[in-house]
Amino acid sequence: MSLLKKCCVFSAVSVMAAASVCSCSDKHNIKKAEKNLQDFVPITEIFEDSKNYYLIVKDIDDQYWKLLAKGAALSGNELEVNIYMSGSSDETEIDQQIALAEKAVASGADGIIIAPDDAVKLSDCVTKIHEAGIPVVLADTIVNCHDYDVCFMTDNMIAGREAAKELLKDMHNNGVSEDETAYAAIMSGAITVPTLNERVAGFCGYWAEHAPEKWKLLDDITKSNAYEDALSNVEDVLDKNKNIKGIFAVNYFTAAGSAAVMQKKKMTDVSLVCFDFSEEISEFMRDPDYTVSTILQKTHDMGYLAVKACDSISNGETPERKYVDTGIVVLDPETRNTPQVQEIIAQY
Repeated sequence: MSLLKKCCVFSAVSVMAAASVCSCSDKHNIKKAEKNLQDFVPITEIFEDSKNYYLIVKDIDDQYWKLLAKGAALSGNELEVNIYMSGSSDETEIDQQIALAEKAVASGADGIIIAPDDAVKLSDCVTKIHEAGIPVVLADTIVNCHDYDVCFMTDNMIAGREAAKELLKDMHNNGVSEDETAYAAIMSGAITVPTLNERVAGFCGYWAEHAPEKWKLLDDITKSNAYEDALSNVEDVLDKNKNIKGIFAVNYFTAAGSAAVMQKKKMTDVSLVCFDFSEEISEFMRDPDYTVSTILQKTHDMGYLAVKACDSISNGETPERKYVDTGIVVLDPETRNTPQVQEIIAQY
């Protein structure tokens, strides 16, 4: 089977697996999730007699989502509307997000901005909110329905292709010959997250078109839903495959896990391309012995634009587009000091 076909099969299997998941959580799970909810807190000034919008993120303590919230807060203060924020305790706590959405509706939300933990399980929830006449704006991740007003996110197919382009360049720069057999591993996440699946599909497509004949991708695409999983999975892949010269890590967990294992094993001959910016990746990139690049999303812009859109929809306007690509910037040693990269890093 060709590489491109393998990637298509992976994407198709991911979609089928997602579709097989129950589309709504049972009431018992929601009640259980409610006990562990973090209350919504204002992230803007409190404006009297103003609209109240609720922001629900994937992981309340994660740096990425805090940056999105900063963008939302800036936008809210400019518009003089109230933004209340909460989120699940981690990206696997889907029922917490559903419970938070229900709580926002019960609180009289004028609009809800949500970054869905799961494209399938959140779809019924999003549909019900939309059918109730409440504006629904998605950030970062889409859902498996059309009952939302607008989505602000990265075009992840394009981002995945850019990641493959960067890894091929990095492997060349790291001394890998086109005449030697070399492998790259893909470390992915939950199969019910279209964002990650699209990154993988874009990556595979570009690799199939541009990689040297002897540079191949491992047949297995390893999936990790948490940092601890990523640590063990990356170590296992590197132990079992001695010709690994590149790793594509699609999210924070797999990026941080890959960096930790590479440092532990002193694998300076392996290049890493990942997504987003974190303390772990920042520290790793400062070590000149390692070859690391990361794809920066415009997370702050997602939050900022989502609030702007939510307010305009609440005031009766219709978005011009259903989907808005917020764009990416590549961070590597060559681009680190460029204005575009420095602007995004400064937001953290």
